[in-house]
Amino acid sequence: MPQFAATIKHLQEGVKGFTITAAVKNIEGWEETLKDVDEPGVKDVTRDLGSLKKHLQNAHIDGEAVSKLLVKLGKESIALAGTTDSKMADQVRAIGHALEDATKKA
Repeated sequence: MPQFAATIKHLQEGVKGFTITAAVKNIEGWEETLKDVDEPGVKDVTRDLGSLKKHLQNAHIDGEAVSKLLVKLGKESIALAGTTDSKMADQVRAIGHALEDATKKA
């Protein structure tokens, strides 16, 4: 299971310092974690994580497309956190804000 703190730390350090291998591994961890979650918006997040992973694995990475996906994932994460009463809502919201902040730094 992905670690919230580790994901946020990587994002705060800057997405350019997040190796492709580490990013893909992190995405796959989140895909695994979310596969059995039945909350509104989770399917959108999972779909966009898959799209992000594909973009990162391309020989020529489209930075603009990746940036747009990160912004979208940030917004989706914040929205998802607002629709759930789960104990992870605050952490999901924090990841959403970290994604938004990371795209501003990139």
